[in-house]
Amino acid sequence: MSQLRHLRQWLVITGLAVLTAGDETAVAQKIDRVDAGPAGLPLLFFDDFESGKAGHWAPSDAKAWRVARVGGNAVYNQFRQSKVKTPVRSPFNRSMIKDIVVGSFAMDVKLQSTIKDYGHRDLCLFFGYQDPAHLYYVHLGKKMDAHANNIFIVNNKPRTKISRTTTKGTNWDDNWHHARVVRDVASGSISVYFDDMAKPVMTAVDSTFSWGQVGVGSFDDTGNFDEIYLFGDAVRPGKVGEKNGGDIAFVDNKSPNGFTATFNGKNLSGWKGLLKGANGNPAKRATLDAAALKTAQAEADADMRAHWQVIDGALVFDGKGRSLCTARDYGDFEMLVDWKIKEKGDSGIYLRGSPQVQIWDPKLRNIGSGGLYNNQKNPSKPPVIADKPVGQWNSFRIKMIGEKVWVWLNGVLVADNVTLENYWDRKRPIFSTGQIELQNHGNTLYFKNVFLRAIPRK
Repeated sequence: MSQLRHLRQWLVITGLAVLTAGDETAVAQKIDRVDAGPAGLPLLFFDDFESGKAGHWAPSDAKAWRVARVGGNAVYNQFRQSKVKTPVRSPFNRSMIKDIVVGSFAMDVKLQSTIKDYGHRDLCLFFGYQDPAHLYYVHLGKKMDAHANNIFIVNNKPRTKISRTTTKGTNWDDNWHHARVVRDVASGSISVYFDDMAKPVMTAVDSTFSWGQVGVGSFDDTGNFDEIYLFGDAVRPGKVGEKNGGDIAFVDNKSPNGFTATFNGKNLSGWKGLLKGANGNPAKRATLDAAALKTAQAEADADMRAHWQVIDGALVFDGKGRSLCTARDYGDFEMLVDWKIKEKGDSGIYLRGSPQVQIWDPKLRNIGSGGLYNNQKNPSKPPVIADKPVGQWNSFRIKMIGEKVWVWLNGVLVADNVTLENYWDRKRPIFSTGQIELQNHGNTLYFKNVFLRAIPRK
């Protein structure tokens, strides 16, 4: 377990709300992009299969995989054994994400075993996949032995166990579960989590393969997979069987599968200015007739163009105008955004036109970014300072469903299922829909990699 995770646990045990300045410095020195968790790396891919298709997947046997509906949700269903055999002993029921090769990564997946219970019931997660004879995989088996419930390497010969730690077995039942694999190429570390995302159930250290594809499947059984997130360093593949995967290939402002790039990296298309004065209040804005709204929006857009511009693929605010707003409204959604501020900077992300997920220099109040600052009854402060040093890029992952908000800052969960209060009218719940705003407080601001996906309401 990392020193950072020990520190976080200590904070929870002692009940401290924030780190001291000295602790913050120590954390900044210890934290790295993978240790920060899945969102500490850029999101490269997401699939919930609600499109009804699996066009982003490459199964070993297309006749063994399909998109099916389970409990009202679309899932990726491996419903029978694959007919294709592997060149050496290894799982052959697999499907890999197409066209994405990663070095360091974190993959999150919901999964469900669909086979009748028995001693070797299993599902598998694949990574470092270069071809059918060169790969790693995690075997989540009902009972641990030399060939089950361990981490394995396949290097042109039958699978070899490389786990340093594991458990007596994976307690499969017929319910859905949550699994995560985290891989750090620099150290060779591999960590596997199952349901409990705080403590790994398996660990290994191996540096044989530094690049490859990732995927899901089974050794002998069948299963369902859903809500698959892949965070990572996209790389260009190297020679099969060798370590070097080439240069990092991540491209700014290119949306991951399942998300839409709200900012195209080139201009202000898809954005509008915040209306002046009292009309910044969503309730007040809703009372304007069409003619008044058109006039007010024209003035706001002129202000936007005067003070927001695109420089080197980033939205840059000069500190003199008003906030920037999405051209469309959102209900339930998930948002990814990278941001950067200068010393004493102060900003935020308005959700459905309402303040706000806080962004600021932690030294201003010894409180980190990511809290729901304007809450009065519900939590408003993050439990730790997860900000990177001022002047460096930070990453938010924000999810909003109904009144509830989750915020990850550089991979650290800093707001967990917190109710966002209605700042504009404390007697009412938050608006059901509204624009998203990049807020200013008279400081120079930078934003890029602004990606959104609407979450359908059920």
